[in-house]
Amino acid sequence: MGSAITRPRQQHLLHVLQQAECELSAQALHQRLRATNRSAGLATVYRGLKLLQQAGLIRSRKLPHGETLYAPVERDDHHLICVQCGAIQALPHCPLGTAGLGLGAVLLQGFRPLFHTFEVHGLCSRCQHQEACLDG
Repeated sequence: MGSAITRPRQQHLLHVLQQAECELSAQALHQRLRATNRSAGLATVYRGLKLLQQAGLIRSRKLPHGETLYAPVERDDHHLICVQCGAIQALPHCPLGTAGLGLGAVLLQGFRPLFHTFEVHGLCSRCQHQEACLDG
């Protein structure tokens, strides 16, 4: 899938992301590195994340408030996001799949996809219920 990463620091970043139970921000990843005594500056962490992403080994997802989260590409998480309360719910599988993305047309244009994200923004059931109570 992706290119081989040869730099030990990038390999360690990838390993920490693979061991994480969830997506991590660059700041959270930086804190985990400090806890393992393999500290690197935050700018170095960002550079390593960019290289891992360009190699097709990690993906990123930007949250509504602007923070970016990172995870290995093999962790294919997709989400429902409530625009009112901010609740995020993971979907059990990728609703797009490679056929749904129309990747054939994209690939014919010479584009090589590394990863994708899928998010649906709307109102969760709790917020819908609160709105119905206010309207009623």
